[in-house]
Amino acid sequence: MITFKHRFIKLIIILVLVMLMGLGGFFLLKMLYSYSVKGDTPTEGWLITQYGGNDKPQMMFYTIVDPSGNLVVIDGGWGELYPEVAAVIRDYGWHVNAWILTHPHYDHCGAFNAIMAEEDLRRKIKIDHIYVTDVHEEAYEKSAKDYDNIDVYYKYKETIADMDNVTVCHAGDEFNIIGLKMEVISAWDDHVDTFENNQCNDGSLLFKLSGENESMLFCSDVQKEMEQFIVPGNEEKLKADFVQCGHHGNWGLTTEFYDIVDPRAAFMDSPSYILEDTEGYYDAPQLVEYFNNRGTTIYSFKDAPNTVNLQ
Repeated sequence: MITFKHRFIKLIIILVLVMLMGLGGFFLLKMLYSYSVKGDTPTEGWLITQYGGNDKPQMMFYTIVDPSGNLVVIDGGWGELYPEVAAVIRDYGWHVNAWILTHPHYDHCGAFNAIMAEEDLRRKIKIDHIYVTDVHEEAYEKSAKDYDNIDVYYKYKETIADMDNVTVCHAGDEFNIIGLKMEVISAWDDHVDTFENNQCNDGSLLFKLSGENESMLFCSDVQKEMEQFIVPGNEEKLKADFVQCGHHGNWGLTTEFYDIVDPRAAFMDSPSYILEDTEGYYDAPQLVEYFNNRGTTIYSFKDAPNTVNLQ
């Protein structure tokens, strides 16, 4: 005869088993997560990392990671460095939530092109969204110089042609990137077509990523001739706690532009031979002096990788 006491004990046993199964499932999920995500993750906010090295030429490669291990890749740098980019993606479970390609120059999208050309890597890596600037091909073909290496663009164009996860960005566009607000302030437009030089640089994505309390402005390779179109009406939008300097901090944007941004830290994607040049070939040392005088922290390839936690 089954008594109330027996039923109560049976109920307790069932509840305990359910709890144990729940805890087991929790720890199993945690174990699987720790197995798939080996890279650093912040306890809060977003971890932004600048990659490079004092033995490397100027290039642009950043990642952004949230506490859940969601990964954003910005550019990726030279094609020869693609194994390093692939290793970072591997550490986050071969999953890229968003890949932002600022423009198709080799020191920005070369690694992306190389990774996508490797069948094994292309199969392994899952990319949810790719964000790119528009490229006015006819204008670019007329203005491209030898240093543009326009074949890189053609390879990039071929690579993304059959992808259904590509978004072409324009000024004024806004997106949610792993919880960050992405505001596109400048992209390739008709103004860029009028330039005889630097179209690919000036057509770069210039965008701002904002968390709850802080923001970072990415200027990619935009140069000073674009300021006349970017600054008017955007003075408040350009203000940011952190800034990635235009064109690696060399022959890029003016100090008047950075006065508007008013950052407390600046990222210059160049090695020491550019930032500490004494021959007058580069103007980057002038920007270094400007930031030092205003008390702005400088992050460069000298100590890369460099990280900040965006709140």
